Amino acid sequence: MRRFLLPFLFLPIMLHAQTTRSGPRLGVGLATISAGQILEWNGLPKVGPLGGWAWEIPWTRQASWLIEPMYITKGSLTQNSQQRVWTSVRLGYLELPVAIKFSLDTMPGGIFLTGSLIGGYWINGRSVVKQDGNVLFDTKYVLTNTRNRQQVSAGIGMGWDMNNSAFEVRIQQSITPFSTVIRGQNLVVGLHYTYYIPKKGQKLKRTKDEEEEG
Repeated sequence: MRRFLLPFLFLPIMLHAQTTRSGPRLGVGLATISAGQILEWNGLPKVGPLGGWAWEIPWTRQASWLIEPMYITKGSLTQNSQQRVWTSVRLGYLELPVAIKFSLDTMPGGIFLTGSLIGGYWINGRSVVKQDGNVLFDTKYVLTNTRNRQQVSAGIGMGWDMNNSAFEVRIQQSITPFSTVIRGQNLVVGLHYTYYIPKKGQKLKRTKDEEEEG
């Protein structure tokens, strides 16, 4: 238990450690909203961007922590075929994923797995209803008096490390407390790309290695 809590207790120091790497994280997500179900797909994928910054903090030889504040788009795209009506819902969230990353090899690079717990805060949204291409309803959500804007999600992923780049496919599912009222659950399948900015020491080492090979 103490070993599990240690990275959080020393997080400010670890973010500035020499072994920590960081860089921009960008991607695209396919989202849907279900009526309270877990891992339940509803309608067509709602495509939206995601982006933020990622820190990777080494823990053991094969495990590390990922801290990834980001903006992510959720929502849904559904169709009523009988009435020829399309409903598009876009929800924008600020999220803070905290993930454990486990590499399948002791050497740097290669395949890795992730498991994450994600805190989110709903900041904007829009709903559009169309029939035969004509807009029937188009409105932005007013969130000033909205309760329950916080959201907790769980995620799992698989990716590939290549030097300063990392690709990951991550599935994240919102988790809401037990309630007498059915609340929509957000499911997002995202393709993430992270570019870790090389540090000065890494650049110098790489240059020396190239000169020695030459």
